[in-house]
Amino acid sequence: MAADSMQTLAVEYGYAYAFFNSDPELRSLLQQAWAGKWSPQKFQAKFMTTNWYRTREASMRQWQDLKARDPAEAQNKIAESKAWLSDQFTQLGINLDDASLTSLATDRLSQSWSDAQTQDIIASYIHYQSGHTGGTVAAIDARINNLAFNYGVDVSDSQKQDWISGIVSQKYNEDNLEDYLRDMAKSKYGGMTAYLDAGMNVRQIAAPYVQEFARLMEVNPDTVDLNDPLLARALQGQMDPSTGKPVMMTVQQTQRAIKQDQRWLYTSNAKRDMTDLGIGILKDMGIVS
Repeated sequence: MAADSMQTLAVEYGYAYAFFNSDPELRSLLQQAWAGKWSPQKFQAKFMTTNWYRTREASMRQWQDLKARDPAEAQNKIAESKAWLSDQFTQLGINLDDASLTSLATDRLSQSWSDAQTQDIIASYIHYQSGHTGGTVAAIDARINNLAFNYGVDVSDSQKQDWISGIVSQKYNEDNLEDYLRDMAKSKYGGMTAYLDAGMNVRQIAAPYVQEFARLMEVNPDTVDLNDPLLARALQGQMDPSTGKPVMMTVQQTQRAIKQDQRWLYTSNAKRDMTDLGIGILKDMGIVS
């Protein structure tokens, strides 16, 4: 059987000869087709019944065909895919070894991953560790921390892992996370619901409380944590018996609560208040004028 005739027949059937020659079952099929002088239609029908065909997706069959027909082009495609994947991982601050990149690049081509599948695979390599992130992951982490800080909601590392992976894989975006945190804030700070529904965040609503806390505790208001037990208690408030709804403490009530906190006793303004109080008592007693 002349090789050039087999090559011609393979092309007639729509494949490279090397493609058939790369697998014993396919090589046998081509030989049968040659001997039986099958039409392209009959060949295709027989080809689709082969074990090789049934156990491979169409994309894998096409990839196998390209590798057999034009190995150099297949390698070029792998190199291009590797370069693209390497760039994606670098942007995320993830270092992937060459062997893993090659394997991923080949799978991406042979299985014809969609953009969504590719992003899912890339996101699966994210392993969040607080303080040990880089690139895009670090940037997303910072934005999540800022959102949580502004809504006074604690976020666990496992939640961050899920959220960062979800954003990278484009399952959801930061607006979805803010909606979630706003709902969590409504549950935590029942007295703020109307303001939260209007588009404000907890830190904006709590600004007068934060400023007073910072002033009396002598700290930077930008660093005040809404989850501080004293501040959280003031913002969560108490149930109003007349309405059955939670109501935040007033700023004046919060001032009194702060001055009952042990931490306040070590501030300069506490010492001044105590000094003034002592002098006032002495004046009342007529000891000093």
